[in-house]
Amino acid sequence: MVAINADAKNLQSRAAPGVYWLRVAVACAGICTSVMSAAWCQSPAPASSGPSSAGEDPRDARLRDLEGRLAETERKLSIRKTKQFRRPDQELPPDDEDSGFVATTLAQQEQPRTDTERMEVPGLLFSEFDQQPSQFRSDTGQFRTDTERMEAVPPPAINESYPTHKITGFLQLDTAWYSQDRLNQAIVGNAQDGTGFRRARLAVLGKVAPLTLYQIEVDFATAGRPSFFDNYLEQEALPFLGAIRAGQYLQPFSVDAMSGFRNLPFLERSLPFLAFVPFRRVGVMASNNSEDERTFWAYSGFKTGGFNNAPMGDSQFATDIGDVGGYSFSTRLTHLLMYDGDERLWHVGAAYDFSDLGANNAAGSGTAGNAGGGPHAFYQAKTTPEFGPLGQVQNSQSFGSAVNFTPTFVDTGRYAAHSFNLVGLETVFQDGPFSFQSEWMLTEVNSVVGPIVYHGAYAEVLYRLTGEARGYDKKLAALKNVVPDHDFMSFGRDKTGCPGLGAWEISGRVSYVELRNPNSLSGHYYDSTTNLYNAPASKGAVGNGTLTDTTLGLTWFLNAHSKFQFNWIHAFLNNSSPVKPHGFSQADMFVTRVQVDF
Repeated sequence: MVAINADAKNLQSRAAPGVYWLRVAVACAGICTSVMSAAWCQSPAPASSGPSSAGEDPRDARLRDLEGRLAETERKLSIRKTKQFRRPDQELPPDDEDSGFVATTLAQQEQPRTDTERMEVPGLLFSEFDQQPSQFRSDTGQFRTDTERMEAVPPPAINESYPTHKITGFLQLDTAWYSQDRLNQAIVGNAQDGTGFRRARLAVLGKVAPLTLYQIEVDFATAGRPSFFDNYLEQEALPFLGAIRAGQYLQPFSVDAMSGFRNLPFLERSLPFLAFVPFRRVGVMASNNSEDERTFWAYSGFKTGGFNNAPMGDSQFATDIGDVGGYSFSTRLTHLLMYDGDERLWHVGAAYDFSDLGANNAAGSGTAGNAGGGPHAFYQAKTTPEFGPLGQVQNSQSFGSAVNFTPTFVDTGRYAAHSFNLVGLETVFQDGPFSFQSEWMLTEVNSVVGPIVYHGAYAEVLYRLTGEARGYDKKLAALKNVVPDHDFMSFGRDKTGCPGLGAWEISGRVSYVELRNPNSLSGHYYDSTTNLYNAPASKGAVGNGTLTDTTLGLTWFLNAHSKFQFNWIHAFLNNSSPVKPHGFSQADMFVTRVQVDF
């Protein structure tokens, strides 16, 4: 053993110089290999490499692996960037090794963007990469959903202070010329040409809390004193009920009624509305919409008194007073069978009203102690042609009078009754600039001689020559005014004018109402000399008959807030009352209106 160890040591000492130079040569070769590997890693080599060869430094292999992963990440980023900046007419680049170069080329060729688009780009580019650690879910480690991100953001601070208010209003200036045949003048009176304000209203509306609304509106065109119109308090978003309104407001009946005066395509609403519909009354109403806002419903209860000799109470003074009578219930249900925006829609609906008629001890309602145990509740339906009296007369005019330019053409007279049922059907169809609207109404009056039935209907066609569609309010199932695509004359900041046509609309309507009383009512009409309901038909049914109107209209909308209207109304009156004169007569009305609202 000692001899072997001695021989090994002698061999090692003789080989030492050769090993030393061998080690130096290996070190130099390693340095050259590292330099060449680094240079090779800069080339677009595959991202992953195989196992390191024998004698290769493991750190070099790891460096190559990191460089490959970095190149792959840059390629994916360039593809995502291309997708976000892509124009609709560009195709996506292929997902291959050259996609990063293609994405960069497309981004450089992109068209100039607006300032707003440039400001929006960073949020789009880095929305998925600029996440903070707190925006990761702890359970899966994945990005959160959009809903989770929205819920994590605190709601913005509301700077609105209450109560709020907004002043609004509108006025309508009308001018009318009449042409009547002799029989028509003898029956209804000689209508006088005239000019006057049909309506001149100011309103304040706003909120006293985020979901509590109010409105106060007064009309100054009424002769005598300002009158109340739409004064109420409303609470929104109540469970099951929707919105609750208390005060004076439009009762939910008829799309013609709910569309609002400033939005009318004609100067007045249709004959059935003017004759039958309980309009503004004081009460409480609930209304709501379905989740998709295609279905609307409302129901209302209001008082029915006999104040100011009105069977449904007084509307202008917002007052209902009466010892006899009760309450009224009105409801309306509508649905959009088709809705493709305001440009194309089909609306259908139905409405119902039951009213228990009221009376008081004032003259016209009968007095306590008279025959029949007065006072008596009574019913009366009457209407002018489809152009209302200028000045909004407060007290009803007698038949055959020409006060305030437009006299009453049909009148049932005043007779004893205790209640009535009113039903209505409605439809609206719109296809671009073309609109069609129609309604039918029927009233059954429970009188002292049994049920009496009246009815009426209308159909109207509208066409906008300049192509606009009429707006539709899904919250109320009602129609809005036309907004021109191009105002008649618009000016920029440099005071240079831009000529436009505004919006032009032509319209036509046919409507009728039949107010014929049965002969059995004779002896139950109101006698003003005795304040009793014992007058014969020859004294009480002087306006009994049928009225039919045909109307042609032209409307020029200068802009969204002003318009000029012209209506030619031809009225056919068939008066069948037992008094003379009676028979068939005609009248023409040529009416203009200037309207502005704000």
